[in-house]
Amino acid sequence: MRILLINAPVSRLSPHARVAPPLGIAYLAAHVRDAGHEVEVLDLNISGYNPRRVALVLNRFSPQVVGISTFTETYPNARAIAAQVKEHNAGITVVMGGSHPSILPAEVAGEPDVDYVVVSEGEETLEQLMDVVAGLRVPAEVAGLVWKTPTGEIVENARRALLDPDTLSLPARDLLPLEFYADAFNVLTARGGCPYRCPFCSASHIWSGRHRPRSPKSVVDEIGLLVRDYGAGFVFFVDDIFTLRRDWVVELMREMERLGGAVEWGCGTRVDKVDEELIALMANHGCTGIQYGVESGSQTILDSVKGIDKQAALDAVRWSVAAGLKTTASFMVPFPDDTEETLRETFAFIGQLRDEGAEILMSYTTPYPGTAFYEQADELGITILTRDWGEYDAKHLVMETRHLSAARVDAIVSEEAARLGLVKLA
Repeated sequence: MRILLINAPVSRLSPHARVAPPLGIAYLAAHVRDAGHEVEVLDLNISGYNPRRVALVLNRFSPQVVGISTFTETYPNARAIAAQVKEHNAGITVVMGGSHPSILPAEVAGEPDVDYVVVSEGEETLEQLMDVVAGLRVPAEVAGLVWKTPTGEIVENARRALLDPDTLSLPARDLLPLEFYADAFNVLTARGGCPYRCPFCSASHIWSGRHRPRSPKSVVDEIGLLVRDYGAGFVFFVDDIFTLRRDWVVELMREMERLGGAVEWGCGTRVDKVDEELIALMANHGCTGIQYGVESGSQTILDSVKGIDKQAALDAVRWSVAAGLKTTASFMVPFPDDTEETLRETFAFIGQLRDEGAEILMSYTTPYPGTAFYEQADELGITILTRDWGEYDAKHLVMETRHLSAARVDAIVSEEAARLGLVKLA
C-alpha cells in the first residue's frame, strides 16, 4: 500500500517552531515501510503550505492513504491539507495524528475530510489501519484508533499499550530532505511523557506521565550511524527533560566515549535535574548547549506552576556557563496568578540570568488543549480570547487573567523588553 505522510506546517516560524526534522513521522515511516508498505514523506515546514506542491506529490505518488501529523498551531493547515486530499480523490483514506488529534480525538475525527485519528503512539496503530483499509480487519479491532461509523457516530477505541522504544526501527531519515533543516540531526532518547504535571503543558495528558528511556547503547549506536552515514557533527536531544534520570545520563556519557569526540550535542532539561558535577561530565563528553525552562522569575508563581526554586535556576545557569555551554533560559507570561508586581519580578530575574551569561527565550503562556489552563480556565480565572488554533503559537496573547488584561500584559512586556533590550514577542 502507498502511504504519504505529511507534516502540517506552522504559519510563522519562530525560535519555538524552528525547522527541524519531524521525528514522529520518520519513526512512523520506518515502521510501516518495514511492514512492507511504500512510503513517502512530505514536510511542509520546509516550504510552508503550498497547495501546488501537495497536488504534484498526490499526482505523482497516487497514495492510497495520507497521514497528516499536526499539533495545535498547525491544525488549521492540517484541515486544509485534508480537504485538498479529498478534493483530489475522495477515495484516499485520510488519517490524522499528533498531539492535537491525540488530545481532541473526537473533535478531529468529526471533521468531514478526516477518516481516522491515531491517538498517542502511532506505529502499530497505523500498521494495523492498513489492514482496515485493505479490508482485512475492522476498525473496532485496532487499539488507539478513533473512527466514524457509516451513520457518523464517533467511536474511540481503547488506547494501545505503550511500546518499548528499543524495539522500534530508527527514524527513516533517508525520506527527509536533511539539507534543508537548521537542526538536521535530532535524536529522541526516550518515549513517553514527563512525570511532572505542569499546568501549562499537555504532555502528561497524552502520555500519562510514563517515561520510557532507550538504552544508552542504542542511543549512541544511532548517533554513530548519523556520524558515519550522514556526516553529523552535532546532534540535539529533543527530550523534554534530558537529565530526568541522572544514572542514565552517566551511563550514556560512558557510552559516548565510543565516539571518540566525533560529535557535539545539546539538550534541554529542568534546573532541578542537574548539578555541577553532572554538567561538567556532560561538557567533557561533547555537550555544548543546554536549555532550561525557567518560566517565571517570581517564586510565588514558580511554586504554583513549576515547583522549582529561583536559586536552583541561578545555580544551573552559573554551572552551565562556567562549563562553557551555550546556556538558554526560557520564560513565559502571564500565569493565572501573575500580577504586575510578579511580572516585574520575572523580568528582573531575566535580567539577572542574562547578566550571568544566559540567552533568553520569551513566549506568551498559551492554554493549549489538554492543559490545566485550558481544561480549568474558569476555575483559574483565565479568559481564553480565541479558539483560532493558528494563533496558538506562543507569540500571540490568546488569554488574559483575573489580574491582568491582555492589553496590560502587552504593555508591560513591551516596556520591560525595551528596558532589557529583548526582542518583543509578537
